[in-house]
Amino acid sequence: MGYHDELLGAWADYNAKKITPLQLKAVSSNFGIYQQKDDATMMRIRRTGGIVTLGDLETVAGLLAKYRVPYAHLTTRQAIQLHGVAAADVAACLADCEAAGLRFRGGGGNTFRNVLVNPNSGLHADTAFDVLPYARALSEAFYAFDAAYALPRKIKIAFADRAADRMLCAIQDLGFVAVEKEGRRCFETWLGGGIGNKPRVGFKLFEALPAEACIRVAMAVTALFHDHGDRACRATARLRFLRAKLGDEGLANLFQDYYAQADARGYPWCPEADLKPEAYPLSTLPEGETPAPGFEDWLAVACEPLADGTFAARLFVPFGNFTQAMLARFCAFLRKYGLTRLQLLISQDFVIPRVHRQCLAALYNALLREFPDFDLTLRSYVGHIPTCIGNTVCKIGAADSPRIGERLARVLDAWLPADTPQKRALARIVTTEVRISGCPNSCTAHPAAKFGFQCRKLGGQDVLIPFSPATAEPPTLGEPLAAPIAIDDLPHCLLANLGLL
Repeated sequence: MGYHDELLGAWADYNAKKITPLQLKAVSSNFGIYQQKDDATMMRIRRTGGIVTLGDLETVAGLLAKYRVPYAHLTTRQAIQLHGVAAADVAACLADCEAAGLRFRGGGGNTFRNVLVNPNSGLHADTAFDVLPYARALSEAFYAFDAAYALPRKIKIAFADRAADRMLCAIQDLGFVAVEKEGRRCFETWLGGGIGNKPRVGFKLFEALPAEACIRVAMAVTALFHDHGDRACRATARLRFLRAKLGDEGLANLFQDYYAQADARGYPWCPEADLKPEAYPLSTLPEGETPAPGFEDWLAVACEPLADGTFAARLFVPFGNFTQAMLARFCAFLRKYGLTRLQLLISQDFVIPRVHRQCLAALYNALLREFPDFDLTLRSYVGHIPTCIGNTVCKIGAADSPRIGERLARVLDAWLPADTPQKRALARIVTTEVRISGCPNSCTAHPAAKFGFQCRKLGGQDVLIPFSPATAEPPTLGEPLAAPIAIDDLPHCLLANLGLL
């Protein structure tokens, strides 16, 4: 019986009331399909590196309409979640997604999770090489690697094309940072990191791993974890706890034993001859428009210059959520201007690569004109402070983190108003480096932020645990500070740390 058959069988048994929600979760969680707090269903669609095409988004918009799904959510791991799917519709929705190439296997549970890639890979002035093709090749190889979907706990992998984004890789179970060594593509390789309970930065397994070995290394690490991870205690089942038990040298030596068996186990090399830089098409936006007021603020906060003279433009998605009607409008907008390829950001936003400088005013004007009711340009901070989905949806969340972020945003709107030097200087930090997680699972990676906060219940009250600032070089995570703060005190705490008080 195939893995989809097992899932569909379990779902049919659940709908027939033959199994309990807990028995269903044992199967469905490995596909990122979970019951919400309201007993509706969340379905998580994997997108390697967060790359989505216009066609992908149009498919999602069609699914929202067909199955009357309230909204789609952009996640902090570059995936798309469908929220509020009726239990009776899950099997049909799954089939529609798979037919469109939208995958679920490994979306949750004790599996190989969605592979992260830093934004605009291969387009930076300081890029070593484009890592997205490697991430895609690794994901494809793993999709048929059954051991990766029967692990003690999840395993997370990330790629970055430059040293500036090393932190993204250092906090994963396994991370690959592109470097060049004597004219050869290589990966600085990090092992044993993680940001959930007892977070740790990984240690450097290789200074310069030949790039074609990345799949072999990942499969060896996964097999090692499959065999030696703690299956008796979920709280200590992640790879970083095995690292704590064995020590860095002990884990590295155990890895070498597994890597030495790569040929016998059939682990493939990365097909480097077939790896080409990803194609990022230019838009068809008009040139030379006079920008509307607020353009300079938006330019400073949302736009990043790229190596070829074009810009990457960030689209700020309020709360990371799209209703069906809004997503349909958004897709029509993208089609109108030839914006056929985007990337999801861990801030729950989109980035559009390769927009000519002389077209940015037209993009900004069009966003204002066509979305007066949907703030894609950061007119307000509301909905644009990264948080997890919160306890109104998630069964393990301690607090309603999106609403906490919204309360903070309303204060920041007053302190950092539009067209001021303060907003221009701080808005990028506020919308990227302020992160609020609803529990120790750290879905926003708050220990890796400059201003991280974790929700917690204390004496029956919702409080926040502030974290000290993380540092990028060397990668160092923030630590929880001793004294929790009341939610009402969050604005004062952040404003003081931003130097505004």
